[in-house]
Amino acid sequence: MPHRVSRGRPVDGFDFEGDGDDAREWLDTSYGTSLGLNGEMGTVRHHRRTRGAVAFDRLRIESPVRFDAEAMPTLVVVDVLAGEVEYTRRSINDRARRGSTVLASGWGMPFTGGGNGYDVRNTSITVEALTAAIADLDPDRTAADVSFSSFVPRSRAAAAQWRAVVDQLDALPDVDDHGMADAELSRLLAHTLLTTFDNNIVRGQASRAADTRDATHATVRRAQHVIDDRAHDDLSMSDLARECAVTPRALQYAFRRHLDCTPSDYLKQVRLDLVHQVLTDGSEPTVGEAATRFGFFNPGRFASEYRRMFGENPRETLARRTS
Repeated sequence: MPHRVSRGRPVDGFDFEGDGDDAREWLDTSYGTSLGLNGEMGTVRHHRRTRGAVAFDRLRIESPVRFDAEAMPTLVVVDVLAGEVEYTRRSINDRARRGSTVLASGWGMPFTGGGNGYDVRNTSITVEALTAAIADLDPDRTAADVSFSSFVPRSRAAAAQWRAVVDQLDALPDVDDHGMADAELSRLLAHTLLTTFDNNIVRGQASRAADTRDATHATVRRAQHVIDDRAHDDLSMSDLARECAVTPRALQYAFRRHLDCTPSDYLKQVRLDLVHQVLTDGSEPTVGEAATRFGFFNPGRFASEYRRMFGENPRETLARRTS
C-alpha cells in the first residue's frame, strides 16, 4: 500500500491554547528568543513534535499580530497553510501566502513582520544538524559559514520538494528509541533546506555529492536534483535510477530507508504540489491543463489524490484565486 500523507490533516490536540500574555510567553519560550509580539494576541494554538535536531510545529494565530523578533537559535522554515505572513530581515521583504514557503531568517538575524491571522507549519533545524549536513558537502565549513542570498525557494520544484520531504518525515511514526533514525532524519532535512534556498554552501551543481553508496542520503539528494530538473517530464523510475547511477532496487531502498515512501510516491507528491502552486497563482487557467502539465491524465484519480493532500478539490483552489 502506498505511503499516504495529508498536508491538511487535523492536529490531534494542541500543546497550548490561549491568548494575551500567556500566548506571548509560550511562543517566546518555544522559539528560544524574544519575538516582540504586538497586538491584542487573540487565540493562539501551538503543537510541537520533536525528532532529534528537528521540531515540526503547527501554529495558528487567530487575530492580527506584529512581531519585532530577536535572532532565533534555529533556522525556521514556514509553510503557510492558510492566510499570509510577512517577514523582513536586512531590508529583504517576503510575503508568504497559502501554499507557499519562506525562511523566517538566517543565523543571528533579527526579523520583523506579521499578519492578520494565519495557520502555518514551522520546521526548525538546529545549528548541529545543519553543520552535519554541510560536512557531507564541504568538511571545512560549518553552519556558521552559511549565508542565504534569498529566503524564498529557488524554484517551484525546490519548494515542492521541501514540502514533500517535511510531509513524509513529519508523518513518520514515533519509535521507542529514535537514536540513529532521528540523526539521519535531521541530516536529510538539513540537506533539503540547503538545496531549497540559495546560499553560499550550495551553488548550482555543487550539492551533487560524490558518494555513490546506494542507500545513503546522497542517492536521495541526487534523485531530488533530477526531479528538480525534470518534474514536468515523463520520468520513469528506471530513468531516475539511471540518472542517479544506482539500480532501481537501490533507489527504492534509499527512499524507503530515509523517507519511508517509494520514489514514485515522492514524485507524485511533488507533482501534486506543483499543480497546487500553478492553480494558486493562476498561471494555468484550468484544472485540466494544470493536471496534464504535470502528468496527471486520469481526472478522477487526480482529484482524489489532490483532495487527500490539500483537503479541498482542485477547482476550489482555482476558484479562490479567481474570486
